[in-house]
Amino acid sequence: MLEIIESLLLSFFAIAVLLPVIRFALRRLSPSRQNESLTAEEVKYIQKQEFKLTIVYYFFACILSVFSAGMLSLIASIIHNSGNSLFLLTPNFRAMFAPGLLVGLTLALIPLRITQRAFLGQEYELYKSYLRQQEGHNSKRVYALLLLVLLLISGAVGWLATRWHVSINEESLVVTNFLMEKRVYPMQEIQSIHYLGQEGEYLITFNDQTILNTTYLKTVQLEMIALLAQESGNRVIR
Repeated sequence: MLEIIESLLLSFFAIAVLLPVIRFALRRLSPSRQNESLTAEEVKYIQKQEFKLTIVYYFFACILSVFSAGMLSLIASIIHNSGNSLFLLTPNFRAMFAPGLLVGLTLALIPLRITQRAFLGQEYELYKSYLRQQEGHNSKRVYALLLLVLLLISGAVGWLATRWHVSINEESLVVTNFLMEKRVYPMQEIQSIHYLGQEGEYLITFNDQTILNTTYLKTVQLEMIALLAQESGNRVIR
């Protein structure tokens, strides 16, 4: 849970730092017109309203990030569940939270855009004038293009994340990475199995010093660990 909160705070901090940079670039590319100037009081008032919109965006981002991470984990389980192996390990919620966070931060822009008028009410037109002053007249087109690029990137990252899985049968353990490259390890190549102190968390080390951390995989069953220990001739180290 602490790891998830840290990731959320880090992403929000990155957005808070990048937004002024993006606005400065937009103003240089598409400067506002003189007739769009607002008074100092109007700017100060709209900045307060914009802060409220930022809080709303963070709210949408939190919900959609958690939902996206859960959905990616579920999709990974579904697409690899062929029934051809004794045990199947796919990325769990913790493993999927990073790509889910990227998807959530991107998707949160959509409900924010839809609900802006409802949150701002009569100040919506004033807010649009403020945006034109701060970001120029072409900012809407640039943001639409940026959103499209982010959707493509987050979709690609999410899809690649679902590729990783581990299948286990009676004789070998097959690790498939993000690029669908498979590495087959006979049971005899397992060098050690370390229990990390939490349910389902093990470090499995192979003879080539490759380490498989099941902390980010589901579902790790005791029967699976017993099979690995029995076939490899290793005891579980606590």
